Amino acid sequence: MLLANKKWTDDERYAALKLYFELEFGQFHARNKNVIQLAEILGRTPGSIAMKLGNFASLDPTLDRGGLKNVSAADRELMARFHNQPARVIDDIERAVDRVEYQISSDPTSFQADKNQVGFRDQEIGFDVSGRATTVMRVREERLNQGFFRRAVLSGYHFQCCVCRMKFVRLLEAAHIKPHHQDETYRLRPDNGLSLCRNHHKAFDEGYWTLGSGFSIELDPRLHKLGRHDQAINDLLIVHEGRQIEQPFRYLPSAEVIDWHRENTFAKNEPVLGKE
Repeated sequence: MLLANKKWTDDERYAALKLYFELEFGQFHARNKNVIQLAEILGRTPGSIAMKLGNFASLDPTLDRGGLKNVSAADRELMARFHNQPARVIDDIERAVDRVEYQISSDPTSFQADKNQVGFRDQEIGFDVSGRATTVMRVREERLNQGFFRRAVLSGYHFQCCVCRMKFVRLLEAAHIKPHHQDETYRLRPDNGLSLCRNHHKAFDEGYWTLGSGFSIELDPRLHKLGRHDQAINDLLIVHEGRQIEQPFRYLPSAEVIDWHRENTFAKNEPVLGKE
């Protein structure tokens, strides 16, 4: 029986926050298949899940929306904790999802991902509606956390490379602007992430491009010389010079980590053709 006014437990709240970071803006509605699935798992109505997602959106400090007046203190505290301590909250989310009692009478293989997210559901971090824990065990905690980071970053950028706008999600990666081995503070923060195809991710990590003012793409000037001998360099990088990246709807890249990349990675490696 679905109860419209059933009090939210902490585990249910964590599960809803996880879904919030898996969806794009505009998908927080009761018709979304992922919302319906979570409603079935929690024994709630899709409308109540959609309302909770709307509450989180109103509290998201990276969205200029202003908080709703009727948002609970627990929702406010959870969103504030995520923004300030994402690693700790993500650990709590994964443990909570493992504890949730999944009570769905339908075939657990019948759920299909939303058509706008085809290829997005990662098996190792999705809800297991059969009632089992999400894959192997807690030994994969680090991988689960990185999976959360991937989902939060890619959904923020509408599942496309922010440079070339390629939407083939299996070739997209959540790139860390500042490597987490340099600063654990930013390890799981979405504002330390860019949604990039594999080519643009590798080029970013090698320092062949960085972000300038207004999130514009700035290239290592030495690439222009190489581009005269290799058309692929023009097609991959030079054509994008000076353009703005496709900005995320939440968690714009942090100015602090952009500055770190410019000072420590950008144009530090000699670009060469035909050899290591």
